[in-house]
Amino acid sequence: MRMRGIVSAACLLFVPLIAWGQGNSITSSTSQAEVDTFNTTNVTQRVDTFSTEIRARIGNGPFLYDQTFNVAFSDPTVQNAITAARNVLTGAGGVTITGPTQISSNTSQINTQTNTVQTNKQTTSVVVGTKMFVGPVTVTTGNLGICTAFTFDSGAPTYANPTGCSLPGTPFPVAPGGIDFDTRTLTQATVSQTVTTTNTFLTTQVYELDAGQPPATPAPPSLILTLTGLATAGLFAAKRKFALRR
Repeated sequence: MRMRGIVSAACLLFVPLIAWGQGNSITSSTSQAEVDTFNTTNVTQRVDTFSTEIRARIGNGPFLYDQTFNVAFSDPTVQNAITAARNVLTGAGGVTITGPTQISSNTSQINTQTNTVQTNKQTTSVVVGTKMFVGPVTVTTGNLGICTAFTFDSGAPTYANPTGCSLPGTPFPVAPGGIDFDTRTLTQATVSQTVTTTNTFLTTQVYELDAGQPPATPAPPSLILTLTGLATAGLFAAKRKFALRR
């Protein structure tokens, strides 16, 4: 009699569960997320670029040579340009060449770039937890990517609730009265990385070579003699004409 009573009680207990299962669905899903801790090494480096202008003129006249080079003043290309500028001044008759004299110089930052390189990654822990969701509800399943932080669910101590994730996951709707058991895998890792910041500077300089005016060209002796002769002949003709009038 006692065994019959126990069986009857068990039947009464499972009949509602069977009835519920026939009208509602039970599903299962999976999701995964990763939370990284970063060990970062910061490196800063400087890159210098140049713009060097070489120009040359005689006196206050127009520039007979004016070229700009994307290298420093000490570069052989600029030094060859200085020689070329002197030759231009000499060829134009310039004398007493001075310079190159620095006219202006300015250095400014023109660009900043940051590059991150991962040097090592090590998994520190993997936690798997399952949580029951009762519909109507939408469960976030699938891959949530890399997340910034997480907390464990109060109702399922090993089920992680990550935040700041790089992927949205896959929404999984659970109908009213339905149940979904989502099993979430949380991976924690330590990432070592090097962050290199490159600052680029531009130095712009202007150098000038100056030459004196060439001396005035003296008149040749033959021209002087000719002019003297003409002046003498003119004076003699004027005196003779004056004498005839008297």
